[in-house]
Amino acid sequence: MDNKRNNNRRVRRRGLKPMFRKRERSTLSILMLVCTCVLIFLFGRVIYLNVTKGEEYAVNVLAQQGQTEEDIPYKRGDILDRNGNVLATSIMVYDVIIDCKILNEEMADDAELINNASMAIAKCFGGDADKIKRKIEKNKTKSYWVYKKNVTYDHVRAFNDIKKEKGIDGVWFETKYKRKYPYNKLACKVLGFSYKTLDGDGADIGIEGSYNDYLNGVNGRKYGYMDSQDIFQNVVKEPTDGNNVVSCIDMNIQRVVEKSIAKYMKKYSPKRIACVIADPHNGEILAMADDKVFDLNDPTNLDDYYSKIEQEEMTEKEQSTALNSIWNNFCITDSFEPGSTAKPFTVAAAFEEKLINENSMFFCDGVQSVGGFKIHCHDVSGHGRINVKTAVAESCNDTMMAIGAKIGAKKFAQYQNRFGFGTKTGIDLPNETRGLVYEADEIGSATLATNSFGQNFTVNMIQMTSGFASLINGGNYYEPRVVKKVTTEQGDLVKNYSRNLIKQTVTDDTSSYIKSCLREVVLTGTGSTAAMPGYTVGGKTGTAEKVKENGRGRIKGQYILSFIGCVPCENPQVICYTIMDSPKENTQATAFNTELWRDIMGQVLPYMGIEKTEKIEKKAKKKKLIKEFYENGIIEGDDGKLIVKKKKR
Repeated sequence: MDNKRNNNRRVRRRGLKPMFRKRERSTLSILMLVCTCVLIFLFGRVIYLNVTKGEEYAVNVLAQQGQTEEDIPYKRGDILDRNGNVLATSIMVYDVIIDCKILNEEMADDAELINNASMAIAKCFGGDADKIKRKIEKNKTKSYWVYKKNVTYDHVRAFNDIKKEKGIDGVWFETKYKRKYPYNKLACKVLGFSYKTLDGDGADIGIEGSYNDYLNGVNGRKYGYMDSQDIFQNVVKEPTDGNNVVSCIDMNIQRVVEKSIAKYMKKYSPKRIACVIADPHNGEILAMADDKVFDLNDPTNLDDYYSKIEQEEMTEKEQSTALNSIWNNFCITDSFEPGSTAKPFTVAAAFEEKLINENSMFFCDGVQSVGGFKIHCHDVSGHGRINVKTAVAESCNDTMMAIGAKIGAKKFAQYQNRFGFGTKTGIDLPNETRGLVYEADEIGSATLATNSFGQNFTVNMIQMTSGFASLINGGNYYEPRVVKKVTTEQGDLVKNYSRNLIKQTVTDDTSSYIKSCLREVVLTGTGSTAAMPGYTVGGKTGTAEKVKENGRGRIKGQYILSFIGCVPCENPQVICYTIMDSPKENTQATAFNTELWRDIMGQVLPYMGIEKTEKIEKKAKKKKLIKEFYENGIIEGDDGKLIVKKKKR
């Protein structure tokens, strides 16, 4: 004991401490054990990973030393017309990339390399060879110079021939797709245009906008890396191309419409012309256009509407406003008072509710006092005693006001909704307007009177076309569409848009009666200038004084002239709706608009193979079968005798 104490004293005297106490030694042992266990675990994990995924990790590590990545662009789907004609497609183009660093580094082995490359680039892609050469020599460390964008394969092929002959290195090409519209301005409002975004292709208007998700694809990718044996490996993930969209548009009918619009804009100088042509039995739109057109391949070009000086003086906001006014599809984005084209709807509602019949008579003295207002007929001297069919033919406001009063505000509002006024039709194009109609409790006697003949509420052209189709096809209201189906590039069906029946607006009996009224408009009434020899044209004219943009008051002397018609009237196969806004020579000249309508249909009807049935109609009248003609349809047998068809139920 004494020796031990003496030893400890010697240690303290020398300035030293005991190595470890017993408790400290125990703690240290535990820590060492834990560290050893962790090291053993990590070592085991490394062995496990090396055995199971060693090759994969090795490739990844090596790939960091020599990896390349390249996007492979997808091809945006095509848009076709109903007959398979391509209206929008994507073509492969190339960006010319110059690697100045490589060209300068290889000059030591080939003194003429830069000179040959510069001359080949200038010859195939344009530019000055000397300037190209100087820029390459100046940018010795630059590996990525985009010399020119969107060159065609013919130019690339020509360069590659020279490249192979001269041994040129350091020039390569990036591939991509460019949207191309083969017919430039044709159907521009319906098609719309696409543009590049960070995520692919974007679009806001037309079919390009509505079907963007179907038309877009997914980029592929090409990977290159060095594997564990220092061998360069390629991995390719192929792109997924977009789907094709088959539209309802008939390119030939669309071309007829656009040419006629341009012709009559020049002839009568109106503020606006627009046209919609549709199939009344399924809601398909065959053509749609207005007078403001633009080149889909250069949609921001304002040269057709503004001088260079005017464009230079525009602010960015003014330019944007100008472009949007040109891009807007008037047929769906703008609303207006329908005028007298609304009268068949008023008559249909009353006939459907059995408030009037074929023999109902009214008296027109040229004016009615309603709700404290004097509301005039367009014939201020009055039509006298008149039946409903003649009232439609002569466009009698007085009779319509009397019929509207019979219907009443509540029922009138219900039928406006039934015919699709005040609600969106659901057409597959963006930015459709609803128009403006009154709720039942907002309709006073004066409002009901003016609404009955098409004033004091607004519609768009698609609403009128769809509602009118239901009046003449037996009462079936179909959702209007500009697209028939979506397919893969190989033609396999992705989505089918068959006719979508939304509702029944009127009965077949009402439809038959309305068709006879529409025929009378053209035979003896205000639409006589729409008559076409051989065809049984039916329709209704309209004239509505324009309302100011703020909705307060009317623009004196400016009128929306319209005609909506169908052929053949007894069994309509096509609807054409045209409007003309205030022709310069005579702002109320309805005949100018029906002349436009006739010019369009004079080309469309033969193209569609629409039957001429006027002779059968005349025979039916002589045989006193005209009612059967509109209700069931009549054909002429080989022996010349009339055969009444059986009505489809």
